[in-house]
Amino acid sequence: MKATDLAFNQALGIQDAPAGAAHLLEMPFSGTLQNHLGTLHAAAQFALAEAASAECLQRHFGNTVGEVFAIVRGVEVKYRKPGTGDLLAFGTLDEATQKNFLHELTTRNHSTAVILIDLKDRAGTLTFHGKFDWFISKKFPPAP
Repeated sequence: MKATDLAFNQALGIQDAPAGAAHLLEMPFSGTLQNHLGTLHAAAQFALAEAASAECLQRHFGNTVGEVFAIVRGVEVKYRKPGTGDLLAFGTLDEATQKNFLHELTTRNHSTAVILIDLKDRAGTLTFHGKFDWFISKKFPPAP
């Protein structure tokens, strides 16, 4: 399942980035996402970042791990500048996830992953930086 398939993300207007783009997802600026200051609400930015962290996991490991159960278990967030326009979500795996994730999932049937997310407007201004800690375990077929 893609992050953009979830009804909540669709309600926020979260979309896939165009093919070949450096970012993962986009969220257009709209009146329904504004806070009392007329900038993007912190909760809307958080939702985009969480969706992008899931999309980053899916793009890096989705074709190699099979069916898994994945859930966010911790987040560190820093809001940098007010969001005043469309936001683009960029995601990367931290170094330990790059090195250890597949081995741990294969040998222990569960692992953790840390995804680093930056949200930027179209001018490149960083509005949000987040660190999303995921717990992932293999799904096993039900017993007969």
